[in-house]
Amino acid sequence: MPTLRCCFVIYSDGGAPTDAFAPPNNGPTQVLLTELPELVVPGRNDELFGPHTQTFSRFTPKRAFLLALSKQVKGGAGTFFGDARRVFLEATAGLKGFGFDVLRLWPFPIEQAAEALAEEPLAEDLFSVGFTEMGEHGFRAETVGLSKLDQREISFEFRGKELLEDAALMCGHLADWAMEHGHRVQHGQSMAYGFDRLTFFAAEGDAGGPFRGWHPPIIQKLLPAEVFPGVGVLEVQTVEDAPTATRAPLTVPLLRALEQRLVLEEHDLTGDSPFHSSTARVRGFVHGLRALTAIREEPRASKDSGWRFISRTTHDGPEEGQMTLAEIANRVPQIIRFLALPPGVRLEWDTEGRLKVDASKAHAELDEDDTDDDLD
Repeated sequence: MPTLRCCFVIYSDGGAPTDAFAPPNNGPTQVLLTELPELVVPGRNDELFGPHTQTFSRFTPKRAFLLALSKQVKGGAGTFFGDARRVFLEATAGLKGFGFDVLRLWPFPIEQAAEALAEEPLAEDLFSVGFTEMGEHGFRAETVGLSKLDQREISFEFRGKELLEDAALMCGHLADWAMEHGHRVQHGQSMAYGFDRLTFFAAEGDAGGPFRGWHPPIIQKLLPAEVFPGVGVLEVQTVEDAPTATRAPLTVPLLRALEQRLVLEEHDLTGDSPFHSSTARVRGFVHGLRALTAIREEPRASKDSGWRFISRTTHDGPEEGQMTLAEIANRVPQIIRFLALPPGVRLEWDTEGRLKVDASKAHAELDEDDTDDDLD
């Protein structure tokens, strides 16, 4: 079973936290509160994250304490991280200094802990993403904090500064999945990400470790092996479908995600892209955007994307039936950016390739959903 973890170092100006806090009530959670025998603080070479890193670097602590919580779970994260927040607040009440979320490398003033630690955290509240610019080789992204979910940290490469936000969103997508399902992503496992497929490769291959060696030195210094044995790192790449099976950086999937997100934002809609193996109904020979109608409806089956494509070119053949989105995208690559549009959207390109979008039905459904939420 995955083991959830939340590890704080409490740096104080001389005072000590209290152990008179109510224990977590969501099952068998282990809590450790102890003073560190050696006052270890992050140095100049340790990359930290968050809005308080500069202030933290100017603070000179006199004592340091480790507060670590862990719990084995069968399913999702439940209330574990909310309980960890409460324990931290109760243990540090009235204390002056800084808290340091070790597994996220995130310092914060103890006085602002209630705001810094979300009461009901979302996935993006649990981890940080660092980006390293590699010149002509683009960017390398590395997460810190997915280990709280017993999920290996991930590392990947891409080209294009405009993709930084979508790279962070992709990490959030993985954290959402881990929080909800409570499963580890393993070496060689693949996952759908919108239209594309991501594949995860353990940094050590099939060897199985050393896990702690893949984590930043400051984490290894502050957390004993019995508190944090380590989870290791997964390299994320795209792998083409057979027969080629070649690996590539994440530039193309992230670029597609960005283009789809911009289309959704342009029309004030939300949606998710179907996977490339999903099917669509086709009438006529679809070979370009000119004289093409694309309608998204509610899917009729698990593999059905809900998309229907109709070619209005008079000389097109009688082709009619089902095709995968991958087959359609091979013929019309420009269609991929529109695939995340939700049911209720109708797209029509005229004979010159000019696009008309009718999203009135999709907006009506969104308004109806908002009304239902208000009634709840």
